[in-house]
Amino acid sequence: MTQSYRNPLTQTLGLVFQSMRDKMGGISSADIAAALGLAASHYRMIEAGSANLQPSRAVKIVQTFDTIEFVPLCQILVAIQTIDSAMDTIADMRTMVEVMMEIHPTLRSIFEKFQHLWETVEKGTVADVARKIRELGIDRELGKFLTTEPIALTPEQANNFMSPTYQQPISGQLYYKIGNILQGLAPFYLDTVLQLIDNLRNITPRVTPTELARWESQHKNRISYIVGVVRKPEIVLDVNTFDYSFLWQDNFRKMCIIHRDPPTARAESVQEVITQRLRQRYEAERVKYERELASFDSVLPAKLLVRSGTAKTISIDQILLHRDVRMNNLWFYFMTSGYVVPFIDNTLPRMESTDPFGTSLAYEETCEKLGLLREICGDIGFEY
Repeated sequence: MTQSYRNPLTQTLGLVFQSMRDKMGGISSADIAAALGLAASHYRMIEAGSANLQPSRAVKIVQTFDTIEFVPLCQILVAIQTIDSAMDTIADMRTMVEVMMEIHPTLRSIFEKFQHLWETVEKGTVADVARKIRELGIDRELGKFLTTEPIALTPEQANNFMSPTYQQPISGQLYYKIGNILQGLAPFYLDTVLQLIDNLRNITPRVTPTELARWESQHKNRISYIVGVVRKPEIVLDVNTFDYSFLWQDNFRKMCIIHRDPPTARAESVQEVITQRLRQRYEAERVKYERELASFDSVLPAKLLVRSGTAKTISIDQILLHRDVRMNNLWFYFMTSGYVVPFIDNTLPRMESTDPFGTSLAYEETCEKLGLLREICGDIGFEY
């Protein structure tokens, strides 16, 4: 009798859905099923890996789990169907996975981990396979893949065009990217787009703290680094308002904060104070922050770096100068797609104004600031 196996990629996808639902807090499988237009029992089978998610549900999945990207999800659904066509033996499945790694290198980080899974798939129970998937981190790797916006540029191209190596004048890569975008437009819209760009050229975007927080929330799963240069370290000590949840995002790698002035009347380092206050806040709401507390001691040292810039005050004063105005904070958001988005503002600790001035820098100024930032980060031993 032919051995019956369960598709390990289907089972991994189910575990990812379970994990995402848990992070949503208080959402049941029946709630997700209703949002997808499925019977609750059918959706539970999808989470268990015993039923496939049909491609026709892809749009609703993206709408329900708002961190999942459409294109990566479709790629995984196709990969599942491809493995399903070779389920007779473990050898057939392995061969199919190896072929997919060759023709679709972006799946390699997931499928390379399968080489340590096949023996469990062949000899173990469904529960054994689920445990092994978690042990190998395949579910985490798939979650990262599903929540990462696909990019058309290779890492080398991204590094040459919209990255810490911003060039002046505008690089050829940027012209090429813009040309590709405009080339896809119907001529009817082209003149309108060019007019819009021309009109926006001399308009400085005004960004309030609330608007910046909304932008961060919308792009949280697309940010890999945050580098901040601040005048007063107290601005990052209020853990109730400053957002440290980035540190627990799968795609996020590190937050680096450089403060110009020393902390006011404080013996501990700024990093120690942040760690203490953040732990206290999470422990006060242990149920809500159970996931964060479970990995707190490993995540904070690995992903948060706070350094004093008191020896670099001249460089910091220069980088915090915007149109001859002395600003207080400059934040660089390094996106997974290669873009760098800077925001500069004049917010101060305990500032009474609820609407302080803030803006996102233009291309030329971004190039200048990134050059200064590389020098400052190099001096404190941080590379991005």
